[in-house]
Amino acid sequence: MLRKAITAVSIASLMFGSSLSSIVAADNSVPAFGDLEGHWSKSEVEYLVQKGIVDGVIQNGQPVILPDQSITRAEYIKLLVSTRQVKLAEPAQSSFKDVAASHWALKYIEAAKANGWSDGYEDGTFKPDNKVSRAEIAALMVRSYNLRMQEGNTVAFEDTAGHWANHYVNVAASNKIVEGDTVNGKRYFYPENAATRAEGMAMLTRYLKTTETGAKDPKKETPAPAPSTAPASGTSGTASGGSSSSGSDSSSDSSTQRVTLDKEAIQNTLGGGNPVEGTDDLNNRIALVGLDLSSFGGSLSDISVKLEKPNTVFSQLSVPGLTGPVVEFSTNGKSFASGTLTFDVAKVSNKQNLAAAYYNETTKRFEFLPTAYNADQGTLSFTTTHNSKYVLIDKTSWEQTFRAHLSTVVDGTYKPYIDFAFIIDSSGSMNDTDPKNLRKTAVTSLVYGLKHDPESPLKTETVTVAKSVYEDGKGYHFEFPTVTNQVYSLSDRAAIIDFDSGVRTYATFSAHSQTVADAVYHIDSNGGTNIFAGVREAVKLFDTYGDNGQRKIALLLTDGQNNFATTQDDLNMLKEAFEKGITIITMGLSRDADLSLLKQIAEYTGGMYFQVQTADDLEAYFKSALENSYHEDKDQDGLDDFYEKTAGMMLENGMIIRTSTDPLTGKDTDGDGFTDLEEMGQPEDMVITADMMPEGSALVGKTVKVFKNFKSLPTDKNDVPKP
Repeated sequence: MLRKAITAVSIASLMFGSSLSSIVAADNSVPAFGDLEGHWSKSEVEYLVQKGIVDGVIQNGQPVILPDQSITRAEYIKLLVSTRQVKLAEPAQSSFKDVAASHWALKYIEAAKANGWSDGYEDGTFKPDNKVSRAEIAALMVRSYNLRMQEGNTVAFEDTAGHWANHYVNVAASNKIVEGDTVNGKRYFYPENAATRAEGMAMLTRYLKTTETGAKDPKKETPAPAPSTAPASGTSGTASGGSSSSGSDSSSDSSTQRVTLDKEAIQNTLGGGNPVEGTDDLNNRIALVGLDLSSFGGSLSDISVKLEKPNTVFSQLSVPGLTGPVVEFSTNGKSFASGTLTFDVAKVSNKQNLAAAYYNETTKRFEFLPTAYNADQGTLSFTTTHNSKYVLIDKTSWEQTFRAHLSTVVDGTYKPYIDFAFIIDSSGSMNDTDPKNLRKTAVTSLVYGLKHDPESPLKTETVTVAKSVYEDGKGYHFEFPTVTNQVYSLSDRAAIIDFDSGVRTYATFSAHSQTVADAVYHIDSNGGTNIFAGVREAVKLFDTYGDNGQRKIALLLTDGQNNFATTQDDLNMLKEAFEKGITIITMGLSRDADLSLLKQIAEYTGGMYFQVQTADDLEAYFKSALENSYHEDKDQDGLDDFYEKTAGMMLENGMIIRTSTDPLTGKDTDGDGFTDLEEMGQPEDMVITADMMPEGSALVGKTVKVFKNFKSLPTDKNDVPKP
């Protein structure tokens, strides 16, 4: 996850110099520190001294480090800010009530806050002179360097499970920044122990050494092609990746050059013999096929483009419309004027609707970039001027998520009424799992309970319904006449879709309960199970007969496995449904139901999944699903049930927290001692500004309901608000 709502910590030390040499500058001489001789941290501390990061202090005329002395929050913040070479400003005032304008570390603390590394405490204090704990240092290292879990190198500590910093400590350990102690064969970290200067410096040194060496095994490195003589142009490359040269590398002097890599060169260099490609969680695959850097001051070995699945980067946060993997582009700190990255997106169905965006680590927002799609080559390109994480976002899906969270429709009220599409399995296996046809009873009960405003005027609706007809020589077959009804103008509506090997709509959307109930009667139990045929029919039905003034919710019930192979078009259709504002709630009847697929359908359309053990429970589950679709707060926890269970809870940067909170009885879903509201923060209205949307969006100026004060996940007991 890019940002947990932990009020991240700040930290560092009296002897850390205020003016630093570049980390990559020539080594400085190391004085003989008397208190480092024989100390376990000698090599780590001397590394920082060589780099001009640590100066030491003079005691009794001798230079010392005081490695075993504790370190304060302000001191460690200075160390980290200085090491990162963050540009310092003279702040007009302090952001924290206990940090005076005259405090020696004010500009460092403010720099850390501006970069999103440290928010202080909820009471508005920073506690700059408090001793910093080992857990706080681990958290700050992970946040400031945006470290991720290194799979295959995980370490479990006995004393961090359930601790607020458990995630940070585990990530730091997987990056070999922290080690802990082994006692009787078990690993301990001692997270609440006050950190010593040596411990703080050792953590930093371990990370800096990996960046200095690139953490690469030279024996496994693919030799780079010979550098070309292409001169530095100072301009960006072509959208398709420029020429077909194998690439250009900087020479041994400090001049800058142009690097242009085509698909083959990328594979031979950046990919180490393999294509640089990746997928998202729906298997949408993209591949880097062009890279052009102008005025580049590094070498090919400095360039890195990693494509990772979104769930490994964003954890339990969802980026609406994200298509393909997350792209992490780095030049190892080496400068360049501009860089153009080109990707093969030919196999992505929504390629023409994609826009590139990068995650601004300072503002914690996504910022959209000019994006060029080349239809002839099936490629998409964008240009950047800095290293960052980049994503490809479906513009329609991004906007639709904001539409789903619009806080007002008319006169400051939520959309009160819903179009429900019931997608009901009628395969032959239902003879065994639902022999009494209780699914018909459940659906019929619901359609007679649809909400309406009895004070609203009547209107005439036209509905297409199924009619069973018998003809001699042909037997029974269906006809689909239209009927007209007088209904309240403000009312829920329902439609009935039957699917087995094929699919048919028995009633289009109607507010007339009797009409819909009669259609339910035609559901049978015969044939195979084509789940996506039912979903596709629902999307079509909403397109043709849906009312844009109503919310759109489909309830899908099945008892079996999908008999038809799931295609990429099927998976992309889920995004299409979400883009169109259709939420799909899924129910699996019996243990034989395709649970993973049903969960996937619900997750990617913002819905929820129910497993129903027996047909006798169907009516209760259908009722629960229906009730959770309305804007209510049954458990009085301050969180709208609709967002807790259906649409997800949106942060102010557009990211969604897909929750499994209990809107009926659960105020503390994960049982960590903090209510869901305390972890999420009070939802607030926010006006959409132009920088939040792709260019030309009609949503600019609209008001959405967001969670601005998100602190920690309400579904993860190990993620709790930091005091």
